Amino acid sequence: MVKKILISGASGLIGGILIKHLAKNPNYDIYGIDKHIELSIRYKLENILKSEGQQPILPSKEKFYICDITDKNQLSRIIEDNQINIIIHLAAVLETDTVENINYVNCDGTSILFDVATMHKHVEMIIYGSSIRTVFGYLENEPYSSLAKNIQPKQSLKKITINDPPIPSHLNPSFEAYSNSKIYGEELARQYSSTDGIDVKFVCARFGWINTTDDITSDLYDWSVKSIWCSHRNLCQFIDRLLENQSILKQFQIYFVISNNDFCWVDMSNGIEELNHVPVDGAKWN
Repeated sequence: MVKKILISGASGLIGGILIKHLAKNPNYDIYGIDKHIELSIRYKLENILKSEGQQPILPSKEKFYICDITDKNQLSRIIEDNQINIIIHLAAVLETDTVENINYVNCDGTSILFDVATMHKHVEMIIYGSSIRTVFGYLENEPYSSLAKNIQPKQSLKKITINDPPIPSHLNPSFEAYSNSKIYGEELARQYSSTDGIDVKFVCARFGWINTTDDITSDLYDWSVKSIWCSHRNLCQFIDRLLENQSILKQFQIYFVISNNDFCWVDMSNGIEELNHVPVDGAKWN
């Protein structure tokens, strides 16, 4: 049976990577929503020159919808009319936006999407695009903080697990709001997954640093970034393993999605054990 997958935030960087990858698989029928069709803001943030006329990678015209995730009625119609089975929820504003907009889109929008999706019996699973920033606060203290100074840690780093408490980044109010919005989304997913009458599985994918160039060798990046980099290939492989193992997944789970980097300080063992997802690629100290 072909699974119908809806990707929110389809014109974003991660959305485009996954659309291009999943569209090659005949077992999946890919749909997308976004409130615009502009190229990901990541290109601007990373000072990547865009070629003239460059456009985001989107599903075919009849399977892409201009839709704001806070529009409950339109969102419900799209899910129902296309009999969507799986939602990969990536729609969000970035840590460079205002606190007010981050809370509105990332928190209120996610709440609306979860509420709408769980009303449709054909929706089987929601993959929530969370972030490594749910635990970025750990980088503010030793021994992890030495990575930002490009100082090789003198001791092995205790890996943060999915059971350790989230600690948001306190870099500035917007970074903190973004981190907290992802923590909020995870907790909301946990609540929905344990609600009587809801059979939808929720997976929170704490994506590492995914950049436009898919390259981490530049000296522009310090080791607080290199240690949590995630290659495009690693991202796609993780999603493949999730979809392949859907039937045996728990009702709620969190996974870190990071490449095989030196001094990676988060624990990815549950993804290896449960999904057979062995991280690929990686930043090396030397």
